[in-house]
Amino acid sequence: MEMSLFLAERRQQYFKILQKNGIWESEVLRNMKLLPNLLSVSLVFAGLMAIFTNRTCFAQEPPFELPPPDKMARLKTAIIYTEYGNIHIELYPEDAPWHVANLKYRADKGYYKNTVFTYLQPGLLIQGGRPTDARKKNPYFLPPEFTGYKHEPGAVGMARAPDSVNPERKSHARQFYIMLGYGPHMNGRYTIFGRVTEGMDVVRMLRPGDRIVDIKVFVRK
Repeated sequence: MEMSLFLAERRQQYFKILQKNGIWESEVLRNMKLLPNLLSVSLVFAGLMAIFTNRTCFAQEPPFELPPPDKMARLKTAIIYTEYGNIHIELYPEDAPWHVANLKYRADKGYYKNTVFTYLQPGLLIQGGRPTDARKKNPYFLPPEFTGYKHEPGAVGMARAPDSVNPERKSHARQFYIMLGYGPHMNGRYTIFGRVTEGMDVVRMLRPGDRIVDIKVFVRK
């Protein structure tokens, strides 16, 4: 009896803490069956902390301010330098300003130097931009900027975590992908911020483990 009261009190404490952070009991109950034993409380606590951690993680804002529209409009092209050749990108600063500004910010800081391509889905896409030290966490997230651009060969978009942990569909700050084929199921779910204008032959040669020498974003005069 005393143990049951203890468990009930602890469970209420957990829910009160999470409610202060906008996480409600129903959100947790949808994901697990609560049993009246100590193991259950441990699982509940772990689940609550996972939800809280995810929310806190995805709340991290970009460490830069968005430039005014006239300056953004000048960020029209970029080049991805690889060991196989160069990939020329046309950017969409008017439609995806946060994503284009982020590419410029990270390129200027040299963050893409010696990063790697990590994932290939043949006929669909190649993903890259991850540091060689895979333990480094994503530093922040970008707001979604869904446009009318389609996921077709050459489209450049930003990777993101799945809806189950990222319902707002915020984009990853580092990892991007280049489409090798058509992905209509991705339209309106991932942000496209550019397209390949030259170098698709290079894109098709890329494999997981291949290195990005550098990325440069050019400012149009």
